[in-house]
Amino acid sequence: MGSGLPERVLPYPPGALPTLGIVTVRTLWAFCAAATLALVPRSAAQPGDQLVADERLFVVMTAINLAGYDEGLSAEADSPVRKAVRRDLESMDPGMRSRLRTFYEQHERADPDHNLSQYISFALMCGEAPFFDLKAEVPTDLPTDVRPIRGLSSLLREFYEVADVEGLWQRYAGAYEDAMLRYQEPLIESVFETNGYLRIPASSPEVRSFRVYFDLLAAPGSINMRSYGGDVKIVVHSSSEVRGEEIRAAYLLHLLDRMSIRHAELVARKEQLSRMAIYAPALDESYKSNFQLLLTKSLAHAVQTRMRYEAEDRKLARIADHARHGFILAPYFFEKLAEYEAQPETFRKYYETLVGDINVRQEMARIQQVKFAERQAPARPRPRQAARPQVSETERLLSTAEGLLQLNELSRAREIYQRVVLQGGSGRFQASYGLGRIALDEADPDLALEHFAAATEDGGDTRIQAMSHIYMGRIQDLLGNRELALGHYQSALDTGDTSPVIRAFGEQGLAEPFTGVEEDEEE
Repeated sequence: MGSGLPERVLPYPPGALPTLGIVTVRTLWAFCAAATLALVPRSAAQPGDQLVADERLFVVMTAINLAGYDEGLSAEADSPVRKAVRRDLESMDPGMRSRLRTFYEQHERADPDHNLSQYISFALMCGEAPFFDLKAEVPTDLPTDVRPIRGLSSLLREFYEVADVEGLWQRYAGAYEDAMLRYQEPLIESVFETNGYLRIPASSPEVRSFRVYFDLLAAPGSINMRSYGGDVKIVVHSSSEVRGEEIRAAYLLHLLDRMSIRHAELVARKEQLSRMAIYAPALDESYKSNFQLLLTKSLAHAVQTRMRYEAEDRKLARIADHARHGFILAPYFFEKLAEYEAQPETFRKYYETLVGDINVRQEMARIQQVKFAERQAPARPRPRQAARPQVSETERLLSTAEGLLQLNELSRAREIYQRVVLQGGSGRFQASYGLGRIALDEADPDLALEHFAAATEDGGDTRIQAMSHIYMGRIQDLLGNRELALGHYQSALDTGDTSPVIRAFGEQGLAEPFTGVEEDEEE
């Protein structure tokens, strides 16, 4: 990695280094660069790759550029690749261009960031070229902003062939590799400094499930952030500056989010403090309505501040400013982290102490002394922030429940799913589907059948209906009820869901009884 690396990575006081094993900084960085931050310029991500140039993203973004997406086209930081790709396809078949434009106009959103966001989500969820089928088999893993544009898959298949997009991708892959190289060393530094502070091994699942994707065809100066099934994907668009700080912050939140989900009950015991944040004018409403998010962001600010190489009075000023802007637990965490640094446990193990030791009465008294900052319009245009799709409270609950299910926290996932069912609304179908999967995990086929049946009621998502019928068919096969099983497999095919996976599962079920021996791709 060269001789320009700093001699110290971890900002610990003497005698307070972590116990996960100390190696020289140069050795650590050389290993990390080779093992966990591999560049992947010409294909989708493989396990362990963190820097990714993805053909699916290139194809989707090329398509919408031809269809009418012109946001940021004249901006100074816009990549020359974008203009070159558009020129290369000027003579493309007019009928193909017309179909792309019609689809784009039918699904265009008024807000430019949300308009782009749905296509970013689609690209990250669809399968490989040349089919681009949506590959999320668990409905909660299919983002809400993708559902209205499911039909894009078939259009992309035609576009990929007609426009020889594969040839374009090979032509411009080198430009994507150059963009990634700009980020390689800063990302290695930020990721592994964070890992070092939290005492997380580089081989842990948390590290491997974080990836940074690169795009040169969208409006410049923005970052898109996604969290799907425990995996965090950051899409970096063309920019005149390396967005290292924002990526570091996203990575830290990714790590801390998983801990807050695992300790959701403990976090909820401190939720009384959320009432104090209501009076912070500058705090975004999303933090005021979600205490778990507020606590995690306060903790992230405290960790980032403690990791800074600057005088203590500067750090204290930063923490006070975070508190003034509504991140009310930043001062507590900043102080408590000093204790964490001086003891040997990993952050994952210390998290329970960190949150459990919050004294609600004392923190309320501290917060009452804070003079909150007023919300102010920026004096000058700020860099566009990481865009996240807007989600409802029901969608947030379903996402949390799915995360708990992924962590095998079945009891807590069941509580949230049951809560959504009781609330009614369209979310109950997805919640019933989740309850059915939990019942299967707990070897209760009768209860699973009951929940899956509820998920297939009229008005539910066709993917949920189809997969529920697939599950019910397999359960009936295992119970020896072949006729009932055949009915469910046929019902799955009749839902109207066009996914090749649904078709394959349904046709396979009709052809032969499910025995449970083969690997279930749904899991």
